[in-house]
Amino acid sequence: MIRRLAAPLAAALLAAGCGLLPEPTVRLATSRTEVAAYVERFNTRQDEFRVEVRWRESPAQAVLEGEAFDVLIGEELASASVMDRLESLGDIVKPGRLDPAGFYPGLLAMGSRDNRPLAVPLSFDLPAMVFLRGALPQDLPSLMIGIETVRSLARPVNAIGKGGGLSAVGFSPLWNREFLLLSARLFGARPRAGRGGALAWDAEGLQASVDFTRSWVVEDNGGAALDRAFAARNLVQPWERLLASRKILFALMPFTEFLALPEEKRRDLDYRWLARDNAVPVHDTVLFAGVPRVARNKRGAKAFLEWFAGPAAQRELLEVSRSLRLGVFGVTSGFPALIALNEKDLPQMYPSLLGRVPAVGLLSFPDPLPSGWFRMRDEAVLPWLEQAASAGSPGSLEDAILAWQRAKGAD
Repeated sequence: MIRRLAAPLAAALLAAGCGLLPEPTVRLATSRTEVAAYVERFNTRQDEFRVEVRWRESPAQAVLEGEAFDVLIGEELASASVMDRLESLGDIVKPGRLDPAGFYPGLLAMGSRDNRPLAVPLSFDLPAMVFLRGALPQDLPSLMIGIETVRSLARPVNAIGKGGGLSAVGFSPLWNREFLLLSARLFGARPRAGRGGALAWDAEGLQASVDFTRSWVVEDNGGAALDRAFAARNLVQPWERLLASRKILFALMPFTEFLALPEEKRRDLDYRWLARDNAVPVHDTVLFAGVPRVARNKRGAKAFLEWFAGPAAQRELLEVSRSLRLGVFGVTSGFPALIALNEKDLPQMYPSLLGRVPAVGLLSFPDPLPSGWFRMRDEAVLPWLEQAASAGSPGSLEDAILAWQRAKGAD
């Protein structure tokens, strides 16, 4: 009897060791704390798998450093170095399961390679130009505001005080370095992963953006010195207070940040999506989910992802977020990656979005970006754009990135 059981038992152990038998536990790494509430929902709905959540500031970095997880939910998963380590999700991202037709095509493209989905998009954010109700012309379109229009409306607000400094400024490209990157994209710079994982861009579009923001700072705002002096005196106050006092005309913020303002402060504010040529740039902080190739429980990981990223669960989790007062917009702090949820479901929950969700063709999604993009962006690209807009002579962006890489290598 023992001998008869030995062979099947050995085969089962061997299969388990080779990963052929799933483990019931699914280890999930995420940078979003709200995911824990959704995982609890999944765990109570079925008893085949149990998902355990581990918080990581950067799940992408965690997998690059060799940490063992079955599911990753975070930013930067669509970079080349991370996608090299992700399992194909083509068996669940297909009609009849996670239907690709339900997602924004630009988001799916970011997380795919050679038309193979490696990272499932979950959410994204949009840049809102926020202003005081009644402060702009009544005939302003209700959806978008062009970057050139922002400048033309901001210019007349600028005023010189008794001491010779600026007492009011409509808007400055130097207040938020993210504006400089969005401007570069709107003018066609298209930062993206190039050969060998280096950063590539369209030089003509980059120069057009630099010329635009530099002339704004110099010609409209009196130069970087006056501009920065105004910011040092005034931008220590909350944006909504500056808008209410008419010290400024516009503030740029991600829409999730705008919605996070208390209702009593948002009541007097309005917004338009920053745009150019009928294109609204999506922030590069897109949230993705993926399954590492070394995951021990791929079946459980994919079962969770298929549930979590699907339209039925996403609609349910919208209600969970509101009922539990998780303090997040949507499900994972952003617009869902599913078109129908944004166009039909979200406006019912957030009245300020009624008639204000951009159609698919109006959204400009980031190109696939190089590995380590966020650090490169913050430490090399944005400082270069800021110096260029300040009428400085920063040299070429390529030289700035090379210098940053040499300094990073010396650390």
